[in-house]
Amino acid sequence: MTQWNMGEGTWLALVPRAIRGVVALSLWSAAALATTSGKSAQSGPAPATHGRFSVLTYNVAGLPEFLSQSDPVRNIPVISELLNLYDVAFVQEDFAYHPQLASKALHPYQTPPVIQNTRTGIGDGLNTFSRLAFSSFERVTWSSCFGKLSDGADCLAPKGFTMSVHHVAPGVEIDMYNLHMDSGGSAGDIVARSEQVAQLLAHMERRSKGRPVVVAGDTNTYSDTEAVLESFRIGQGLTDACRALRCGRPRLIDRVLYRGAPGLDLRATSFTVDARFVRRDGRDLSDHKAVGVQLEWRRQKEAEPEARVQY
Repeated sequence: MTQWNMGEGTWLALVPRAIRGVVALSLWSAAALATTSGKSAQSGPAPATHGRFSVLTYNVAGLPEFLSQSDPVRNIPVISELLNLYDVAFVQEDFAYHPQLASKALHPYQTPPVIQNTRTGIGDGLNTFSRLAFSSFERVTWSSCFGKLSDGADCLAPKGFTMSVHHVAPGVEIDMYNLHMDSGGSAGDIVARSEQVAQLLAHMERRSKGRPVVVAGDTNTYSDTEAVLESFRIGQGLTDACRALRCGRPRLIDRVLYRGAPGLDLRATSFTVDARFVRRDGRDLSDHKAVGVQLEWRRQKEAEPEARVQY
């Protein structure tokens, strides 16, 4: 027991013998309690070793009413509430009705309003709704496109991709990309998509090298550029969720791809073309299908470096 000097004796010596034991026991209990509390505060709960989250990619057909092949004024508010079915919802063509799309979405983390193009009055159409906190958000416009008044009129909007770092759990980060590639089937569209894939590849090499990644969006990739996208997938070590789970629709242009990284395993556990994204009359809410994927992450023990042998 710790004692404090008071001249030649100790303060405990001044306490009557009959109650010294009680005082000493009380002091010991207080010290033990303080030590235990300190340890509990320092240790805290153990970090999560695994978890899961759901991802939606959906082209919402949010062009102005007179240009849209859908019925955005009626459909977008319905889509807004359905976004809540997913932890992370990536949308494309969120052009003219963003307030309506965000009106019923309960996700606490959402991308800033779309960047408006002064010539056309619309932005890139790419937005993210997430229950997972994210940071380092950026928008990148494609350096190549094809068609202004024809071939999909892709050059009328600053289409491209977004990137953000999602904080899945303490110490667990995943880079997530949302993209919308050039549409149309002309030779110019095919070249534009090839150049867009190259641009995305260069960005990922610089920004996400060695990190876990999710890439989702409207690839507008048909058989003519399938080889280009496949070379990108292989080059980045990505897995196509649909094909990994044998979804039966490998040619879907709306895709979710992913990869893990050293220390973190990432894999898809379910894939769905979500039939809930329809109106009461059964008609689709967009001219695209809503694609949902469940992803599971698990920490992996990284291999320890081999000990160097001393001679």
